[in-house]
Amino acid sequence: MKFLKGLLLVIFFTALFAGAGYGGSYAMKQQWKAEVEIRQPNVEQLGTYFSLFEMYQLLNGNKQEDQKETVDVVYNGFKQQLKTYDNLANFWLNSDFYKQRQTGIEEKDNAFLQELIENTQFIEGNPARNIPDRISLALDNPKQATEQLDNFVKYTNYLAQQSLYKELIAKWKTLFNQVNLAAQQSTDNAKPGELSWQGKLNMMKSVSPLDNQLVTFSYLKSPTQPKVASPDRLLWMEVGGAVGFLFGLLLALIFAGRKQNNHN
Repeated sequence: MKFLKGLLLVIFFTALFAGAGYGGSYAMKQQWKAEVEIRQPNVEQLGTYFSLFEMYQLLNGNKQEDQKETVDVVYNGFKQQLKTYDNLANFWLNSDFYKQRQTGIEEKDNAFLQELIENTQFIEGNPARNIPDRISLALDNPKQATEQLDNFVKYTNYLAQQSLYKELIAKWKTLFNQVNLAAQQSTDNAKPGELSWQGKLNMMKSVSPLDNQLVTFSYLKSPTQPKVASPDRLLWMEVGGAVGFLFGLLLALIFAGRKQNNHN
């Protein structure tokens, strides 16, 4: 009889807490998280930016050990744009997704904008542990989460591309003016194995222009529609049930102990 009462007590609290966990999950806003894994781009993805940057470094006296240095510059430019708050805010402010959900109530719209910004995250990886860089976005619609994450990555790539182009063009113009002036004033008595100023100038005049093909990252895992939402209602029910089971078991043991003491 004592065992049956204890068992019923455990079952009651297990069911009660499981129901509370499941019901409580509805008090939280359901979110679907889309995620991508990214890494440095391949040299082939850099277009003519690669050859122009390499030539600039060579003519400017900055000898590079390998191609990786150029790839590092490009990928770091992409990550810098990801981390810039204003870029993230501008993406959402100008997105159709945000515009279609605006209410016209400034306080409410600003709060929603801040929520979108906070739900868009860049997570730095750990190369030593083979953990890649990731970008995630959580929204209340799985399809839209995937689409908006894809749009954000493309938008960030465009910003990085334009920033890298602008910086290289400015450096290139400065160096070209310096080389051009030096070529005009030089007697071209270059040392053996070294390019003359005129030779450097000819090299700079012979390059192909930027081709607008620069891609500043590559995918390890491209955007895919999430299949599991947060909070996981079944998980919350299981956690609640486990807590209820332990609570009921504890009460049953306490009551059993008291009755044993009373009999003594």
